[in-house]
Amino acid sequence: FLSLKFSSGPVPTYNLFGISNHSGTAYSGHYTAQCKHPFTNQWHEFNDSSVYSLSDKSRFISSNAYVLFYERNK
Repeated sequence: FLSLKFSSGPVPTYNLFGISNHSGTAYSGHYTAQCKHPFTNQWHEFNDSSVYSLSDKSRFISSNAYVLFYERNK
């Protein structure tokens, strides 16, 4: 735990660039992923051998989100 009185400089911010999703149980299930292209900033969904472009951001809101991937802004 870091107290704010010991931190210096601006508060870091982060950008979400990937989401790993899991549906099923702790013993079996299915994984999908959503990732942002680093040059176009277009989001894509990966599901087995299928890849879809995502235009509807409501597809990102899911209780199946398992791991979120962030990069720190410079």
